[in-house]
Amino acid sequence: MCVPAPAPPSQQEHLVQDLCGCAGHVEAGAIERAGRCLARATGLAAAVGDGPLRRLAVPMADALARRLIRLMVPAVADALIDPSDHLDPRCLRAARRSFFELSPFPRAAVAVANRAILEAMENEKNVHIIDFAGPTAQPCQWIKLLHDFNRRPGGPPHLRLTIVHDDGDLLANISELLTDEAEQLDVPLQVHRVVGQIEALDSTDLHGVLRLRSGEARAVVCTLQLHRLLAGADDPAGTFSAGHRFNQTASVARLQQMASTSCPPSVGACGSRGDYDDSDSSPATPMGFVSPPLSTPQLQMPPALASFLSAARVLSPEVVVVTEQEASHGGVSFRKRFGEALGYYAAVYDSLDAAAEAYRRPATERAEVERAVLGEEIRDVLLREGAHRRERHDRLQRWAARMELGGFRSVPLSYVAMRQGNDVLHRCGLSGCAALESSRDHGGCLLLCWSSWPLYSVSAWRPDGRSGAPAPGPGSCS
Repeated sequence: MCVPAPAPPSQQEHLVQDLCGCAGHVEAGAIERAGRCLARATGLAAAVGDGPLRRLAVPMADALARRLIRLMVPAVADALIDPSDHLDPRCLRAARRSFFELSPFPRAAVAVANRAILEAMENEKNVHIIDFAGPTAQPCQWIKLLHDFNRRPGGPPHLRLTIVHDDGDLLANISELLTDEAEQLDVPLQVHRVVGQIEALDSTDLHGVLRLRSGEARAVVCTLQLHRLLAGADDPAGTFSAGHRFNQTASVARLQQMASTSCPPSVGACGSRGDYDDSDSSPATPMGFVSPPLSTPQLQMPPALASFLSAARVLSPEVVVVTEQEASHGGVSFRKRFGEALGYYAAVYDSLDAAAEAYRRPATERAEVERAVLGEEIRDVLLREGAHRRERHDRLQRWAARMELGGFRSVPLSYVAMRQGNDVLHRCGLSGCAALESSRDHGGCLLLCWSSWPLYSVSAWRPDGRSGAPAPGPGSCS
């Protein structure tokens, strides 16, 4: 019986190989080899036709080129124009709104968070919600919650909403819309706006910053923000553990799947490149470039996060809802960070492409989201270091360990909350979306997935009554 020969690598698979190989050589300081890999990658990106992987290759290759220039001529690298410094705030605001409307995952996270708040505040008469809002912040989240509170048996509570966000104009718009809606519903509402970013707040004076009052039940919402407090947690091995080996293997498999399934018809079967030169392959081999350590490293608790969690626990909130990117984008190893980012954002781009096509939204709208929202995240993950790097995404397992170290215990999301998140994903009409309950040691949390690839986690927490002492300062745990 004849065994069919395996299909030859496609151009898109070679593109992935060259990008990964270049990252390995950049980390090793092998400038000439990195340059050859990058040149091949940019040529392949132009040849494979339009698609999510090709569009993702653009910011990834740009980051590699800038890292390479930094190695070769540091003075020139410092003089390069940073596109992040020239983003029009109005364009950024529009792109963030489009991301919320296009991607079903932020809306699913909102539905879960709102339900967790409603359940925690079931019999409360004075409620204060403190929202550390992320880039997907939109007024519809709180308008929906106003309606939910208004339908509550016994009537709505006296509601105060404090929103922390870096866009003052957006905050003003949200405040105006919510005030008008509350008046129509006859829901007593006060909105307090705090213009700023979570990492810039004075954790020692949250009481004053948030204008806390006695006798109010509090809920805290942190949406894609806590990772910004991990700056300073650089640890060569700190982002990976033995448990992540499967995730890295899955990352490679996901990229191979994208490369084989998203090949445009115009390329045909893509075919093999008989003249493909793999002599510049990364020493770690391009498709297996991530090799996490076998031992479980210590978990770092950076000072900013420790201080924030300590202050948050003093607030005595009824519930803290945390939404984070389900990815490992921390640590100092550029090679590992690049590989994780390539796999993660391949899934994000793929889901956004499917959503834009299903909703028949203009390609220009999707392109603005990729440029101003996702592209900026990628730039931060791959180009910035030290205190300047804020997009330090981490996985649920490690967030759970940090929350417990900070004096919080998990509050399992209810069946209704999980079902509502799932309902949002089902209504979007995209077959690749799923909301799955986290397994292992932290059940009761939700993973929002695209084609079985976890993209975001949603979890709920409450101060641990058993923690009599203040939350620990900077330290580590196994």
